[in-house]
Amino acid sequence: MKRILTVVAVSTALLPAVAALASAQMFQIYDGVDAVRKQVDTDDGFEHNLAAEYRRFTLYEADDMADWIDAEHFAEKTLASARGETVPPENLADWKLGDAQLPALQSSRARLISAFDRDSRILAPHASARAQAQFDCWVEQAEEGHQTEDIAACRTGFLNAMLEIDAKLDAWDNERIEQEYPAK
Repeated sequence: MKRILTVVAVSTALLPAVAALASAQMFQIYDGVDAVRKQVDTDDGFEHNLAAEYRRFTLYEADDMADWIDAEHFAEKTLASARGETVPPENLADWKLGDAQLPALQSSRARLISAFDRDSRILAPHASARAQAQFDCWVEQAEEGHQTEDIAACRTGFLNAMLEIDAKLDAWDNERIEQEYPAK
């Protein structure tokens, strides 16, 4: 009996310490969001524009939607892009998307990758960053599936950015053709 009382006493004494540690660890999980809040980026170029776009989305998910898991995911992408790392658009296989959503998202991702392959990140860095962030926003919102206005806004943002990218790429192609094959 004395052993049982000793175990109970020790357990009771340790419980607040364990609870405090667990609570502290829970909030450490979201260190990325905190780092994004403190981030100031004045550089230009695709990666830094992408970081700015992801920053807006991260803080929206954290502050307006209280979706801390997705906020932290996009915070990691924000910070990586701010470091100048190449951050790909979301892999659709990583998300639980419905069969009805997949064809549009698959073709849109392919369109974005094709634009990147044609150097849109160099020729249209702002629009390319917006397109990638809006695509990722669309994927995240589509997985949740219940905020139709947010899904539509992300989709529209992506499509508008892609129209801007397409115009820049077409102008570049036309300029290159004129240089390589001038009219006689």
